[in-house]
Amino acid sequence: MNKLKTLMIAAATAAGALTMAGTAQATTVVCVDSAAAVCSFDGFGGGWNNVKVAKKSTATQSFALTLNAPGTLNVTISSTYLDLISLEFGGVKLTGITKGDTYTFAVTPSNTPQLLTVVMKNPKTKDYGYSAQLDFAAVPEPAAWGLMIAGFGMAGGALRRRRTPRVAIA
Repeated sequence: MNKLKTLMIAAATAAGALTMAGTAQATTVVCVDSAAAVCSFDGFGGGWNNVKVAKKSTATQSFALTLNAPGTLNVTISSTYLDLISLEFGGVKLTGITKGDTYTFAVTPSNTPQLLTVVMKNPKTKDYGYSAQLDFAAVPEPAAWGLMIAGFGMAGGALRRRRTPRVAIA
């Protein structure tokens, strides 16, 4: 029985390790329209700084995101002097929005880049920039949840199993 218990705990540990290994996905950010922008994104968080908008103009800038897992993308745009006109990702366009607020988009996994498009207006007589914060949260697939729950169930079952006393016959 001790061997069975050890085997069950090992199987549950392996199932948990396999479940967690599949959640990290490669994500890339490419600055398409902004040569001066400094982009960084590690697959889960990051953003860009110093995206310039010329004086007395409206700029539409696109950033290509390749997201290989389902989840949510949170976007926060901030600037002191620029006005945020619209934000678009995955076919959803938001207008009449406020800079500094966080906006959430549902992510459909894709191996091809999807564009995050930002439209900013500069009413001032000087060039100004804006920055953005991106946070991606992957959602595990149903099969991964099933493996994880089964692993916990097997481990709990192995730990709660009662040992039957053996009778020694002389």
